[in-house]
This record gives sequence, structure tokens and C-alpha cells, in this order.
Amino acid sequence: MRFAVAVLALCLMIPAAALLAEDAEEKSTVPIDEWLVKETVRLVLPAFHDEKPGAFDRDDFLDAPSLDTARLRPHAGDDGWTVGHMSVGVGCQGVAETWLATYITSDRFLKAKLRLPATCLAGAWLDGVSVSLSGDEPEGELKLRRGTGLLLVRVIVGEDPDSLETRSVNLTAELVLDDENDGKNLSFSAAETRAVDIRDILDAPKVSSLALSPDGSLVALTLGAYGPDGAPGAWLEIRDTDKGGLVRTWRGAPEDGNVRWLPHGRAVSYTSSHEKKTTLWIYDLETERVRAALRDLEHFEGYAWNPDGRSLVYAYGVEAEADERKVKRLEAIEDRWPKWRNRSYLVEVTWPGGASRRLTAGAVSAADWTFSPRGTHLLFSRTWPDPLERPYARTEWFELDLGDLSVETVLTDRWIGQAAYGADRGTLVLVGSPSAFGGIGRDLPEGVVPNDYGGQLFLYDRGRGEPKPLSRDFDPTVQRAVWHDSGRIVARVLDKQYQRLATCTPAGAWTFYDAGVEVVADWEVSRGAKTVVATGTSATAPQKLTAFALKGREPRVLLDPGADRYADVTFGRVEPFVAKLADGMELDGRVYYPRDYDPALKYPAIVYYYGGTYPITRDFGGRYPKNVWAGQDYFVYVPNPSGALGYGQAFAARHVNDWGRLTAGEVIEGTRAFLAAHPAADGERLGCIGASYGGFLTMYLITRTDMFAAAVAHAGISSISSYWAEGYWGYAYGARALAGAFPWTDPDLYVGQSPLFSADLISTPLLLLHGSDDTNVPRGESDGLYIALKMLGKEVEYVQVEGQDHHILDHDRRITWNDTILAWFARELRDRPGWWDDLYPAAE
Repeated sequence: MRFAVAVLALCLMIPAAALLAEDAEEKSTVPIDEWLVKETVRLVLPAFHDEKPGAFDRDDFLDAPSLDTARLRPHAGDDGWTVGHMSVGVGCQGVAETWLATYITSDRFLKAKLRLPATCLAGAWLDGVSVSLSGDEPEGELKLRRGTGLLLVRVIVGEDPDSLETRSVNLTAELVLDDENDGKNLSFSAAETRAVDIRDILDAPKVSSLALSPDGSLVALTLGAYGPDGAPGAWLEIRDTDKGGLVRTWRGAPEDGNVRWLPHGRAVSYTSSHEKKTTLWIYDLETERVRAALRDLEHFEGYAWNPDGRSLVYAYGVEAEADERKVKRLEAIEDRWPKWRNRSYLVEVTWPGGASRRLTAGAVSAADWTFSPRGTHLLFSRTWPDPLERPYARTEWFELDLGDLSVETVLTDRWIGQAAYGADRGTLVLVGSPSAFGGIGRDLPEGVVPNDYGGQLFLYDRGRGEPKPLSRDFDPTVQRAVWHDSGRIVARVLDKQYQRLATCTPAGAWTFYDAGVEVVADWEVSRGAKTVVATGTSATAPQKLTAFALKGREPRVLLDPGADRYADVTFGRVEPFVAKLADGMELDGRVYYPRDYDPALKYPAIVYYYGGTYPITRDFGGRYPKNVWAGQDYFVYVPNPSGALGYGQAFAARHVNDWGRLTAGEVIEGTRAFLAAHPAADGERLGCIGASYGGFLTMYLITRTDMFAAAVAHAGISSISSYWAEGYWGYAYGARALAGAFPWTDPDLYVGQSPLFSADLISTPLLLLHGSDDTNVPRGESDGLYIALKMLGKEVEYVQVEGQDHHILDHDRRITWNDTILAWFARELRDRPGWWDDLYPAAE
């Protein structure tokens, strides 16, 4: 029950003692001068509150907050919240509660004590985490991160729930700081306007997969989000592709989802898993009936519907038996991988009958399978190890006749990575490297080895056995392509910093689409429909679901899943920056400005690069969230040096056997150009960071320059030969990035370009980060450089993230890892070690 209340005072009342006291404690006391105040509510004891055991009295109200403190983001005017100031007066009868909220902004990490008056019971939460309060004047420790945090205070006033006497209480609160100067860096506000942080990146709702209906009118989505406790949740939605209207939703849906549309009618299929067994469900939108098509399948690996709608094919895995003697004789280089001996086979199941038959068997798995347009045949690949020739594997493509299960070998080429049917069975749409088909897709001088991660598009005539290159003179890299019944190919391409959708005619004429985002992630177009749907992000825009017509209509936003989460977030500007280098090269890149940029001030700067085969695209968030760094008031400079795809074959080919020879100098020269063009960026407070190949580049850079005041290398390669030998895919990456070079033929590369062998040249403070279970770049790469730098007496820190592989994917460990990077830069570039010391206290 709610009662009318008398708000006695909502006014600016700074206690005289706070202004006049001279002792050190009072000098470091900061009153909270602005609050949001929720209307007061009288509390009524529950029925049978005086029975024992199980009695309930006034103090027990604190144990059951009436609001969801983990999700609450209050705003003035919403749900009884109003703006108050220094002293909040509360009038009530009996026992009542009120809530106070303030958004605290700090320009640094600091510790403070929250002190509340002794006249009430109180509870407090900072960013949804309970603050432990104790003492006659309740106080508790707060750890304030740089940025804006929400402080919630719940106060309970009154002693006797049955009293009709009106009580009046003035409520004030203050923060007690260790350093009086810290108070100058705090502000309190009833309105939230804040920078993005890592929890937004991780926890905001996102579309994880999509499926477009055969007629293009509906899209089925799998969405996910993390709760306040870090636990993931998922649900399914069906929306129309005209305006994004919600047609159907399933909350509490399985995380795997695997949503597909049936070829005919208005029905979707999806999977759920329980105790490692998978069931495939079919939901009919017309009848709202749900049926199981497959039940309790073990080792389920995916499925697809036959275009005729009368059957589906699914894949299941078979685990290889281990040697009971606990020994293993390797059969191939790939046999170092734990699951390489496992096999995957295909099964067809009729619908609705449910009759099944095995389609494939044998020693080698069937992969990358797809149906012919009429559903009469199945195209798939099989791959064998081949250590004698790059890329050290041989792939063949086969066609299976679903009538008699006869098999025809369609294509053998070790450089083709994707295959799909064109207009009919006689034509294939292929994506492969420039080396495919003897180099017919090359656009390079004789003798130059291409970057074979680059995707070229081919149209293959099966009758003639002739491939036709469609993207040889097209600088963007083709990533995925499908045939459309309009007679065109629709593809996602990597175009410098952008990931776009484009269309190509059989003659090789290319046209870009506007998908409404700068970096397309997932996308789908039904073979006969006129609509394309896509998810993606932009440099300062979180994920959106968009749709557009193939004939070029403007894209429309169907869903902005994180809109509520980002409603109060603002960003600094992002600008392109092309550095003109001494040799005439134009180094493409971009600059993120500090969110609170003031050209009269100086800001530390972070240089982030990869330097390997892919450019750093303009996507939002990601593992290295530039917006988060800029939100901490750093400049962030992002160059894309030589070797990156999407800038043409000649530029990409520079990656082969480079390993810092070109890229390090380009990053150094580009950084100098960035500093010259941005006088507010402080060249004395310059940090650099990269991961994987970018971690190698960090290590290598600081053997060549001392221009950086701090460096970060995540999963970096310190010795090329040990990475080549010990990383699960080191030799396979070397098939492209070390083409023709081996430790026994090119010690100048394997030793001369390895940072470990120049460790004595390093003077930059270095933070090494590594997942303890990294199988791509084993942690020994960081171990070695750490040992060397410790022996040399250099400044180095090393943080291993337990139980994580090459990428830090665990939610809570990802936050700690992110905070470690920011705390390191705060320590080294801002001379503020408090955050680092709190994360990693010195051993006693």
C-alpha cells in the first residue's frame, strides 16, 4: 500500500562542518549533492510475523529489496523518481522505505567510504553489487572505476510499524576519501549520461543467428544476453521483414537454436539439447503445433532441409577409440589435435514419415554439404592431410545422388574453400584463393606469392571443366557467396575497413549494397526471395538487424536489440586517418577521439593494430573495444599496415614472409604521422597493443623503437619456429604466411624476426597476457619472453587467464582481462597505479 508522504526538504544544505573542518578526514569528505529520490512507501509486516520460528521484524526488511538492484537504471519522472539534492527529508508513519540513486562519475579508479546517517537502517548497491555496511553510522567501501557508476541506497525509517505518529528524518550521505584531491575528480548526477563499458559490450542483447523464410517475408532469430549474475540466456523470435514487427517469441529457448525454415508453408525448426542429446522441433505458425522431427540424438553436428521439403539431412559425429595403453602413435601432423580422428557422417530423414538412411561412411568426414536446387543431389567436401605441398591438405568435392547414393568427383583443388550450386547442377559458385586453378585468379607480377587467405570468386562450368574468375580485378576479398534466382551472385566482401554485401553478375560486374551497417556479420537471402536480412555494427553503433530489397531500396532497421542498454551512452567521434609514408604508401586507418575531447587538453593515446592477414574493421565492440578505451579518454589510433586483405592482391601479398619487416616500420611511421596531425595526443604517453599476430607485432615493435611508454601483447608470438611447431595451426598458418620458408632454410626469418632473440633491445614496460590453455599460440610464447625480460631486469608483467584458449570467452574472466589492460595503461600512461594495485596487490 502506498501512502501520501510529506517531503520536508529537497534543498541544497551543505553542513557547516563539511565546509569549515580543518582536520584531514573532513578535508577528504565529499557530500553527495544530487540524488534521484523514489516516493516513500510504508512497509507492512507480513502475516504471522510474530510466530517463532520464522518471525519477521523491522530489521528483516533489509534482506528483501523491493527493487531489482541488478537491473535498475532510474530516471527522473519514471515510476515515482524525482530529483533531490544534498539533504532529503522523509516524512512517514510507522515504518517506511525510500530509495535514493545517484550516478557517480570519476576520472580515475579510487576507493572511498560511503557514510550514511545513524537515523535509519540502510542498504547500498554500486552497479548492482551489494555494499557491505557496518557501524553506528553505517559505512562501507566503494571501488569506483573510471567512468560512471550507479549508487543505490535503500533507507528504512521508523521503529514501530503500527505507529500513527508522523516522523521526519533528514537524510544525507557522503564519501570519505583517502586523498583530499580525489574529491576534485568526482561528480554526482541524477541524470545518466555515460561512456560505454565492457559490461555493455558483453551483456547487451544480441542476435546470434538468423534465418530468412523462403518467401522473404519473415525472419527467425536467436537472441542472447547475459544476466546480472553473468549467466547467459537465450530466446527465439520471428519478425516480419517489412517493419520488424514481432510475430512470435519463445522465452527460455535453448542456447543452440539452429533455427531453419521449412521449404514450404510457414513453419520453422529448431533444436534443444539435454544431457548431450539433441532434439529437433518443428513449429507450425499457422496451427501453432509443435512436433519433434528427431529425438535424443547424440553427437549431433547440424542439419539442413531438402529444398523439396520431404526430407532433411543431419550430420552426427563418431568419436575415435583411445588406445587403452595410454599411448598414441601420430598418423599425421593434424593428429596432434585432440578430435582429429573423430569422423562425421550424414543421415537423411524423411518428413513427416521419419524414415532414416545413412548417406556417407568411410575414413574421412563429409563436410561443407549443400543441396542442389531441386534437392536431388548433395555437394560436399572431403579433406586429407598432405604435408608435401601447401597448404598441407588436399580437398576434393563430391556430388552424391540422393536417388541411388552414387558419387561423382566434381572438383579437386587444394585452394578452394567454399562451393555451392549456381543456377543448376551444371554450374558451381566457388570461393578460393588466388592460387586456385593454377593461379587463374591472380592479379600479381610473376614470382610474387599471393596471400592465399584472400578470397576470389569463380563460376565453374562442370560440363567444360572451366573456371571463370569473377573478382580478379576486384580489390575487396570475397568471404561467402550464394546464387540468387535473379541470375546474380550475392556475396559478403571485405572492403578495406568495411564488410559489405555486394552482387556480381556472371560477367563479373560488381555492385555494392547498402546494408545499413558498416560491418555486416551474419546475413541471408533466400534463393527466390527479393529481400536480404543482415546483422552488423558500425564504429559507434551497436548491433542492428536490417533488411533491404535486392533492387536497391534503402535499408530499414528491423530491430535494435541493445537500444535500452545503450540509451544513455554517448561516444566520441571517429574519423578516418590516412598517413602518407615516406615511400609514397598511403597507410589506411582511423582515429577514435576521447569521449570528452577538449582540444585544449593533452590526452594519452593507444595504438591498436593486427598487422596480419586481416584488416581491423569498423565493427563495434569486439575483443578489443576501441570505444571503451576512448570512453576512458584515450585517443585510439588504428592503422591497417601491409598484408591486410581487402586492399587488393598486391597489398595483401606483402604479408607473405614479412613478419614485421614492413609492418613494424609502417606502424611506427604511421604513429608519428598521427601524432603530428593530432596535437592533443601526447606522444610522451603513448601505448600500443595487439593480439595473436598483433601480439607478435607488439613484441617486435618494442625491439625496434622506444617511442611507446607502455605495451600490451596478448597471445603474442615471440619465437616463430616454436609457434610453427607447437601451435596446433602454426604450420598451417605458415603455409600462407611463411610460404616456402622453413626453420632450416630461412634462419634470418625464423630467428632474425623473432622478438625473443632481440629481447635485450626492449626498454618499453610490457604487459604479457595469455590464456593458459591456448592451443593456437601456446603460452610458451609469452613464457619465453617473460623469462628473458625478467633475467634482463626489464619492466614486465605477465597475467595468465586460467582455463581459456586463444580468446578469452568466459564472461567474468573476460571482464577481469579487460580491466587488466585498462589498469595497465592507467598505471603506465597516467601514473595512476591504484587500479592495478587493487587487481594485483603486492605479495606481503
